[in-house]
Amino acid sequence: MPQRSEIHYVYADGSCLGNPGPGGWAAVIVKPSGVSRTIYGGDPATTNNRMELTGAIEGLRMIPTGTRVVLRSDSQYVVKTMNLKWKRKQNVDLWEKLDAEISQRQVKFEWVEGHAGDPLNEEADRHARAAATTAAKTGRVHYHGLSIVEEPRKGDTPASSSVASKPAAIHQTKPLTLAVPPADPAIIADELAPLLRASETILDCVECGRQFVSSRRNGTPGYCSLIGCQLKARRAAHPQTSLFKS
Repeated sequence: MPQRSEIHYVYADGSCLGNPGPGGWAAVIVKPSGVSRTIYGGDPATTNNRMELTGAIEGLRMIPTGTRVVLRSDSQYVVKTMNLKWKRKQNVDLWEKLDAEISQRQVKFEWVEGHAGDPLNEEADRHARAAATTAAKTGRVHYHGLSIVEEPRKGDTPASSSVASKPAAIHQTKPLTLAVPPADPAIIADELAPLLRASETILDCVECGRQFVSSRRNGTPGYCSLIGCQLKARRAAHPQTSLFKS
């Protein structure tokens, strides 16, 4: 396996609302330049340890093969199993997936204390808990990704060549389109619902079937703002007007 000199960092975390119960995982991936990516997802029926492992697996999958990686986790289950060779009695399927990712990279596992002020560990924890909440609300498995697309500012210091060094500065996040299934409309609706104004609700367009935000609080059918659907609506409202005739 060819080796690369640069070092990537993965901050992986998992969360579970009950154990077992709805869970979420997250991974913050930091490139040597300081550019980072955060990915996260959830499962409605899982365990905390499975989510911790999934965060590590998915984080490593985002890093090129042959790369040196420092994977930091607040899960002693993950870190001590890897560093102290603890016996793997459960979650054998996920351990095998983790081994497969490690075999393609030079990975060092480091334990970081949870909720102790490490900003990247806190970021991973926040996304993991939010993903668990989404899984609990929707009852569905989901996967999302974000990326930092701004290049490092002049004067930023990249991660050094020492495996024990800290990652470079992190910049503003923006959405990234990943090669993953599109978000389930039900997930979007559940996340949007608490953000609606008192006068708003979510309806299904009677023409195209897409969901849209409307001020119709009585829930009666309506047309969304797409021009094709609006044309259909206005034809129906103005049948006598030649402009709207077929």
